[in-house]
Amino acid sequence: MTELVPIAQPAEHLADATAAWLEVKHKKSSHTAAAYRRDLALWLGWCRDNGIDPLAAYAPHVQLWLAWLTDRGDAGTTRARRLGAISGWYAWLISAGAITHNPAVIARDARPTRAPRPTPALSDEQVTAILAAADAESPRAAAIVWTLIYTGIRVGELLAANADDLGTDRGHRVLHVRGKGGKARVVALVPPVAERLDAHLADRDDHHAQALVPQQHAGAGHAERPLIAWNTGRRFARSTVRELLQRIGRKAGLDAATVAKLTPHSTRATYATAALDDGVPLRDVQYALGHSNPVTTELYDRSKLSPERNPGYRLLNRFTPRNSYDRERDSDS
Repeated sequence: MTELVPIAQPAEHLADATAAWLEVKHKKSSHTAAAYRRDLALWLGWCRDNGIDPLAAYAPHVQLWLAWLTDRGDAGTTRARRLGAISGWYAWLISAGAITHNPAVIARDARPTRAPRPTPALSDEQVTAILAAADAESPRAAAIVWTLIYTGIRVGELLAANADDLGTDRGHRVLHVRGKGGKARVVALVPPVAERLDAHLADRDDHHAQALVPQQHAGAGHAERPLIAWNTGRRFARSTVRELLQRIGRKAGLDAATVAKLTPHSTRATYATAALDDGVPLRDVQYALGHSNPVTTELYDRSKLSPERNPGYRLLNRFTPRNSYDRERDSDS
């Protein structure tokens, strides 16, 4: 970690503090820790190249860095994440007694603007076709696709879940998941999803292998059994789920451009967008998705961008008399 702290006093203490910060992030999410390490290295490298001691930096220095990131082509969402990373690092150093101020705390109007979610949501027709194609492929494919679409959970949450995370709450089948930061929440499973998860579990060979251990024997019931797995009980990889979704998308007849962009996050975006468009309260969608900030959930609200809400359709009725428009349409048919 010493290479991440290009300052001398006290280098060992700062390196240890930085290592501890990244270790805490790694325990929560290895992907987040890796991204924060890259962001921090980028900030410290810029400070070194510009002769700035990062521990003596102030908000104007951070704003110059953000401007540099803009010039090099970083999107607003990327710059916002990088700012959050170094702000978290400074906050950690303050708690460790290494510094007294956080230069990454800047005015709201000077912060990068997060762009709307780029992940496209699927149409109702596309979802219907994908669900049918998943059912036709296998119980495993059906369990994965139906669960992702009808719960909106992250693929990592699904793949980390175990069979004993299934349960009931007030008569509803539920799944207990652990989200970012280890936060636990309860996700409701509509009956068709619960049925497909049950079918997938019953279809696997590891179900029968564990059934051979009598309940009264030591070790019975203690082995983790993944909720989603191969027949041997080995967990799926994220890349495998993406490959599965794209294969299902092709079987469902989706166009090549849509299939190429089809990822596990597409199902999450579809869940959130459709729920908000259908009038589900933002607070309910926020909890279901595991968002700590409602602003993140609002990014999925694309109802104002829906082509169906385009004023052109209203103007069609205003500028074109309904009877003449209907006659033209009838003559075409």
